[in-house]
Amino acid sequence: MATENGTLQTCDCCCDDQLLDDDMISCDNNHRFCQSCIRNYIENGFISNGECFFTCLNPTCKYEYSTSLMSQLLAPTLFSRLIIKIQQEELRLANIPNFEQCKYCTFGTIIEDPDERVFRCLNQECLKETCRACGEPNHIPLRCDEVEKKDELDMRTFIENRVSEAMIRVCYKCKQRFYKLEGCNKMTCACGASMCYVCREPIHGYDHFNNNTKCGANMDVVKLHQEEMHLAYEEAKKFYIERHPEAKDLVLKYDPQQHLDGSKP
Repeated sequence: MATENGTLQTCDCCCDDQLLDDDMISCDNNHRFCQSCIRNYIENGFISNGECFFTCLNPTCKYEYSTSLMSQLLAPTLFSRLIIKIQQEELRLANIPNFEQCKYCTFGTIIEDPDERVFRCLNQECLKETCRACGEPNHIPLRCDEVEKKDELDMRTFIENRVSEAMIRVCYKCKQRFYKLEGCNKMTCACGASMCYVCREPIHGYDHFNNNTKCGANMDVVKLHQEEMHLAYEEAKKFYIERHPEAKDLVLKYDPQQHLDGSKP
């Protein structure tokens, strides 16, 4: 009937030309788009980007879609979340004295005590505690300048793992992992395999130590470990920066290099 009467509508967003009048929604400036396009626009903007105010799909129009319209389009649970976000954003934009907002969700509150160092979110789905000064997770009793940022933590952890691995030997036969603190460099695994602790190669007897200058049967294992860890540190740092160029000028607050000498895995 609508086709015969010529009353079918076209959405200028998705170009669907088989729409009924009830499928269309107008902004306050009478720009009409289909419900599906407007719903997708609002859902994607809110869920993906945290947006809560939505102007008309017409790029030249500055009118916003009303909350009553959005309540008709969105699922009740999603609309409830959107309303909370709108309320919190309106409070933020109102420049209310001492109003602060959670860094992780939409919860906001007024904190009048200037000596209160921690923002405590009361949203039951969040409940995170944040330093009011630097925005990092609550780090009391550390000062802000003592707190390790995530990029520092990632780099430090990567280097520490590589440094620890540098001291670990792996049996070539059964893959048992081990290290030693003292004793002869001929290592005999529980599986019966023998290997040189220095070069990590399989050996038989002691001829290996008599026929080369690199591997001694009774070398200083502490010095050996220190050399291996220092080398692993440099290689790990270089490797990490090659794959994360943004970390080139990063200064680690807790640089593993400070603790290399005399370390144990």
